[in-house]
Amino acid sequence: MRRRRRGLARRVGSVVLAALGMAAWLGGHPCFAGDAEDEPRPPLKIRYDDGFKFTTGDGDFSLRLFAALQARFTVTDFDRRVAGNEEDVANFFLRRARLWWDGHAFSPKFTYYFHLQLEPTAAVNLHDAWVQYAFSDALKLGVGRNKIPYGAEFLASGFALNFIDRSIMYGETDISSGSGSTWPGGGAAPLVLAGENAYTGFPTGGLTLFRSQGVLLSGQKGFGRDVALSWEAGVWNGRNSRGLSNPDAGLLTSARLAFFPLGHFDLTTQGDLEGERRLRLAALASWYRDGGRRAGDAAGQQVQPYDVRDRGVNLALLARGAGASADLEWGVETYDMRRAEPGQWRFEREGWRASLGCFIVPGRVEVVARGARLERLRHPGREAALRSGLGLVRIEHDGVTVTAVEESVSEVTAGLNLYFGHGHQHKLFVDASWLQRRFADEGQGRPAAQHDHRVRSMLQFGF
Repeated sequence: MRRRRRGLARRVGSVVLAALGMAAWLGGHPCFAGDAEDEPRPPLKIRYDDGFKFTTGDGDFSLRLFAALQARFTVTDFDRRVAGNEEDVANFFLRRARLWWDGHAFSPKFTYYFHLQLEPTAAVNLHDAWVQYAFSDALKLGVGRNKIPYGAEFLASGFALNFIDRSIMYGETDISSGSGSTWPGGGAAPLVLAGENAYTGFPTGGLTLFRSQGVLLSGQKGFGRDVALSWEAGVWNGRNSRGLSNPDAGLLTSARLAFFPLGHFDLTTQGDLEGERRLRLAALASWYRDGGRRAGDAAGQQVQPYDVRDRGVNLALLARGAGASADLEWGVETYDMRRAEPGQWRFEREGWRASLGCFIVPGRVEVVARGARLERLRHPGREAALRSGLGLVRIEHDGVTVTAVEESVSEVTAGLNLYFGHGHQHKLFVDASWLQRRFADEGQGRPAAQHDHRVRSMLQFGF
């Protein structure tokens, strides 16, 4: 009996050992390979690529972390005839301090992008939070919070400009940052990048839509060796909207088309650091339309609710080649407050900019110059200034302080840029600006124009 048991045990053991051996042999055969989970995972790759980049060995996941800051010094000589501008300003401040992380997840087609604002002049703010799936180069779908694709200058990164900041056309003057003065002063609404009257919604800042939450379709198509076309079309909560839900049923729609007849180049970077000898051009056309409902006048008084319609067109031509760059941009907007009361309730705005840049030492030393003009009211008048929310200017005229209507603001800027590292990452800027505000002639003579002068320097560091 015991012999039978021992024999049976030997036979069963032999079968088990044979089965284990066969399984081990088949497991090594390519037709019977085990699951990937049983294999050693590929190592994580870490490298520096304009930031610290982490990539899985199979390439399915990636994460890039990068940061940058801009430390600026500004001296402004104000025209003291303007109320609120009695004191000149000199100050140090951090214009931008930012943190980004981007990459892809599960597939290089599925990308993400996050942008955090850290400068001490504002609360910590998630500027951008965006995910996108690329069905192909010609069709991509994105959703989240991002810059609204409209125009040219604002779509260029604040860390890839060939000027210290964007132009008067876009409302970036920074003349009052860190001080009590608010340029251009005088009681009118401040000129900022993205500002609207709190009650009417009339835009008092630059010709930009800033950021919002929404969905965007985009793509790019090449035609032959050099010709390319890119497009973007989206629906958003509204102009300069924050992380709150949309307060009404109105939504903003926008579209931008870019044509590259002589070769594609990056529209988010200004200047020509690449220094290619051939000329490259980009022609851009942008359009937007917005709408909503309001229940207050410019002073904040409750009125019968009314609809507003906001629309705009922007055209730009950009050129790059042999270390030189040139930008021409023009835009116009119409804001229609559909009030029942008689009088002017339809307001137009217009602006333009022209900028030039040229490397006198390739990749290291660049000279730049720019002119720009913005009419916050295209047809200015006292009634329009009060009804829109732009407001009136208080200025000394013939020895007395009077209220006047702003006609336009403009700038002429010249500067020098020194590059110390890769691309725009390590850079020193210096510039000087002549800023002017003209006033409308209301039949009693035109008040003398307001003249302000500004000198700035800025160190930019990214890693």
